[in-house]
Amino acid sequence: MTHADSPTPGLTTEPHGKAVVVRVTGDIDMSNSDTLREHCLELLDAGTTGLVLDFSGVSFFASSGIAALGHIRTHNAELGRRPVHVVASRQVRRSLELVALDKLLPLHDALEDALAAVEADAS
Repeated sequence: MTHADSPTPGLTTEPHGKAVVVRVTGDIDMSNSDTLREHCLELLDAGTTGLVLDFSGVSFFASSGIAALGHIRTHNAELGRRPVHVVASRQVRRSLELVALDKLLPLHDALEDALAAVEADAS
């Protein structure tokens, strides 16, 4: 999926080897967190096994984003898949650490690190 046909502005999806990267920019709040959750669940239900959420361009991460990410993580675990990897901006990292989601989701500082982790998980 390219930016032109993405379900919401600031959300793009692209394959990277064994991973599918969902890149989000701007804010994640009540106006778009459901779209993010639904989009990721569709990818997982379609068979995606190496999901990377790139939040490095996210400037605001509301509690609705945390809830969406928790739902994505739970659905992925129920499917028996490898972990969802998250590239986190400082704001996102702080939010996830406050609710201990950093203990359940591998957090990375750079997309390259997350992609390498997906490759390692697939081995």
